[in-house]
Amino acid sequence: KQRDAMFAPERVSCVEASTKSGKTISGLQWLADQASRHGRPGRKFWWVAPIYRQSQIAFERLARQLPPKLFPRSESGPSIQWPNGAEIQFRSAENPDGLYAEDVWAAVIDEASRVRRESWYAIRSTLTFTRGPLRIIGNVKGRKNWAYELARRAEQGDPGMHYAKITAHDAVEAGVLDAREIEEARRDLPEHIFNELYLAIPSDDAGTP
Repeated sequence: KQRDAMFAPERVSCVEASTKSGKTISGLQWLADQASRHGRPGRKFWWVAPIYRQSQIAFERLARQLPPKLFPRSESGPSIQWPNGAEIQFRSAENPDGLYAEDVWAAVIDEASRVRRESWYAIRSTLTFTRGPLRIIGNVKGRKNWAYELARRAEQGDPGMHYAKITAHDAVEAGVLDAREIEEARRDLPEHIFNELYLAIPSDDAGTP
């Protein structure tokens, strides 16, 4: 399910997934594949998270998998140079104005339901010239956010869009999560919080404006 969700042929894939179900790792694999196959000198590939620390965590996960002599890190910020001249940059969505101007060749928006709508507008604009593909991933967080709206369009079969849902039960079946841990989380958390974080079922009153 991770592979089908990330490597779908459609330009845009919206992935509503359980916490700790492997969406970050599979998203990083997809972005690395995009940079490998479509990278050229000067081409930028983006990983965007709601805050800087979250994007840095993704950077560290990918960097640990790559030999630094072949994939040097930038000294100016969390980014990785690809042997073909491309660059994967790890960005924060905290300041929407800072996301404009670049031409981006592929992007992942991580924890998209927690990213501001204005930042989504900015990221979308960077893909206009390149017609670059996009993966929108994260937990469900209410219905009042752009990621939920876009996921419903994808689920309804909008052209060029793919929809996937990966629940905690899917992750248990695949051996990614432990069934006992999921049941303990169910007991520990309020029902609406558990449903959002583990089953990708939205509540009615949460979400980013």
